[in-house]
Amino acid sequence: MTKRKSKRKLRKETKILAFAILFLVLLIAGLVIFQIVSEKNKQGRDIVIVLDNAHGGDASGIQGIVSEDEYNEKVIDLLYAKLENVPGYRVIRTHQDGQAMAVSTRVQVINDAHADLVLSVRCHDGMSPNVKQTMIYAQPATFKTHGDSVAFARLIEEGFGSLSVPCFSGYFYNHPIKAGYYQERIVGLDDETDYGEETYELMGANAPVVIVSSFNVNSQEEADIWTSEEGYENAVEVYNKAIRNMFK
Repeated sequence: MTKRKSKRKLRKETKILAFAILFLVLLIAGLVIFQIVSEKNKQGRDIVIVLDNAHGGDASGIQGIVSEDEYNEKVIDLLYAKLENVPGYRVIRTHQDGQAMAVSTRVQVINDAHADLVLSVRCHDGMSPNVKQTMIYAQPATFKTHGDSVAFARLIEEGFGSLSVPCFSGYFYNHPIKAGYYQERIVGLDDETDYGEETYELMGANAPVVIVSSFNVNSQEEADIWTSEEGYENAVEVYNKAIRNMFK
């Protein structure tokens, strides 16, 4: 091979290498820019809060001294009004007052909204009118968003604790005792054992979920406290503060 041909071949190979390097540099730059823009969009988008009032419509929940669905709706109404105009928040309800909606559909609403946090409010009937405790349930350790769910549950517990409200934070399971029969298995937040048992269906949403069972609807004392104007205000402020502290 002559020197002239060798030089032409070298120049050709050099050009190919230069183009390859340029392409690689542009590709890396493009990926970096895409990552930066994506991160800015992620950071700049509104935080999506989903509020869920358990029951509604024909599915009215537990009927005691007060109607469970009416209490749930009142709390969610007040909390929604407090949060809806907060800059940086987008607040969504799984369903409207007086509307019955299957849990599976509410989970779909949460997933479609790409929720950052979910609060569901319900009540319980207790073993007797003397049971006076607010129950706060987080997603078990087997769930992807377990950590944020527990953090949110602890903030709610802290809020109620500041009001000297007896409360318990933990996980809820349906423990099978025989074919077709179950009993509640409730354990504390420190018990991250995988029991292989089902929990509330709403916990299966693709977001940190906390379910608060507010009070015993068969307790006149608790009903008087939580359905008063002060009671509603206290509950809503606990949730409002916990949500804000999750994203401060």
